[in-house]
Parts: sequence; structure tokens; C-alpha cells
Amino acid sequence: MFMVASSVVTTIMILNYHHRLADTHEMPNWVRFIFLQWIPWILRMSRPGEKITRKTIMMQNKMKELDLKEKSSKSLLANVLDMDDDYRPSSTLPQHPSQHHPSHASLNKNGGFIRLPSTLPAPEEPPCSIFPPGIHRELSLILKEIKIITDKIRDDDESAATENDWKFAAMVLDRLCLITFTLFTIIATFAVLAAAPHVIVT
Repeated sequence: MFMVASSVVTTIMILNYHHRLADTHEMPNWVRFIFLQWIPWILRMSRPGEKITRKTIMMQNKMKELDLKEKSSKSLLANVLDMDDDYRPSSTLPQHPSQHHPSHASLNKNGGFIRLPSTLPAPEEPPCSIFPPGIHRELSLILKEIKIITDKIRDDDESAATENDWKFAAMVLDRLCLITFTLFTIIATFAVLAAAPHVIVT
């Protein structure tokens, strides 16, 4: 009775793991740590093109830590850059009237920033683009579509990798249940035969 109940439960778990998707389930760290690293290493299992050893497990953990640190540093840098982008120099401060004498060639200093007097000539306008105005809009639309396509391909690759991880975890759990139930059946059979009367004739 115990064997039947436990086999049904483990079969349901294996099928559940095998059919999980990246959109519906996110793999916890303990599942990744147990079913993708240590149990396959103990059972001498491997994935196609990837051999699971103690060294590779340690390297994966170190790479994961480095990725987390890199993501945190990138987010911090992005926040700093957003603050810098919001900053504008003090060009909107009130300008002095143009009654200054030309002999006042010295530069005015405001808050640590050097501002040229208003008598200096204005900067030249940037040259007009050689492309028609409609081309810029079409190029921006093309770049936007390319970005959408690349994001879609990246999301599909990540989803496929997550689904493959779930399937490998189901295969590891299936192998673990096979070994466990086989050993339990053999040990229980010998125990029952040894305890049964009139089995061993003396």
C-alpha cells in the first residue's frame, strides 16, 4: 500500500515538473540547487554537452553571484545616469543686459559654472541633414521593430532554458525514485522471505 501511494505521488510530481513552463512557474533556488546540481552529481547524471561535477557546481554558484553583483551595479549606474540626465546647467538663469562694455572680456562665474557674456556670438546651427525628414521616421520605426524582435528572441531563449531545466529536474526526480523504489522492493522482498515460515527448509 505504501509503495502504491508513494509511486502515485511521485509520478504526479514528475509529470508536473516535466510540463511546467516559464510563464507559469519560476524555478526556486532550492530546486535548482538540489535537482540540477547535487542530486545529478551524486547519481552521476549529465546533460547533453554539460558534465556535472563538483567543480562545475562551484563555478556555476560563483558565476551566479557575479551576475547578481553586476546587475546591482548596472542598476545603480543607471540610476546615477538618470539623475545626471535630469540635470541641466544654469543656462536658464537671468541674463545680464547687453550694456556691458566690450572691454569686460572676463567670464562671469555662477555657482562654479563659467558662463559667457551675452555679447558673444551665438553658436552656429548644426548643418541640415542630407536625408529627407521622412527617412528619419522610417529608420526609427525600423530600429523599434528590430528591438522588439530581438527582445522576443531573447525572451524565447530564456523561456526555453527554463523549460529545459524543469524537464531535467523531472528526469532527475524520476531517476531518484527508480533507484529508491528498486532498493526498497529488493530489501522488502528479502525481508519478507526471511521472515516467512517454511520458506527455508532445514
